[in-house]
Amino acid sequence: MDQRGQISVEYILIAALVMLVVIVFGVVITNESELNSVASAVKTGAENGTTYASILDASMQPVKVTNVSMTGDDNVTIQVRFSSSVDSVNETILKSINNSLTGSGYPTNYSGGSTLNLETNRHNYTITLA
Repeated sequence: MDQRGQISVEYILIAALVMLVVIVFGVVITNESELNSVASAVKTGAENGTTYASILDASMQPVKVTNVSMTGDDNVTIQVRFSSSVDSVNETILKSINNSLTGSGYPTNYSGGSTLNLETNRHNYTITLA
């Protein structure tokens, strides 16, 4: 600073560079945050769905969610894997995943079937059970 109260160009450039870095990190962080929130909601919904199904059917063995894998960039496929077969309760689990996503602020239009689709501003998700 000189005696007239003016800011030098170097300070303005440093401030602009800091703002640019903050904006770039903000975009990356919000994208990753959405992916993590959706994956967490899917896992929680799948765990709740298998628990609910085993309560309804006393002969069903306990089933654990072993893996939630995500592939793709804009069109993301989420595949949920279990410790044993869940073919007989797929729809129950998908309904539970739908409830979990809706509770997390990601409304879907699930009305039955073998997959659940979710559209957000950033990604289109297809959720399947394996």
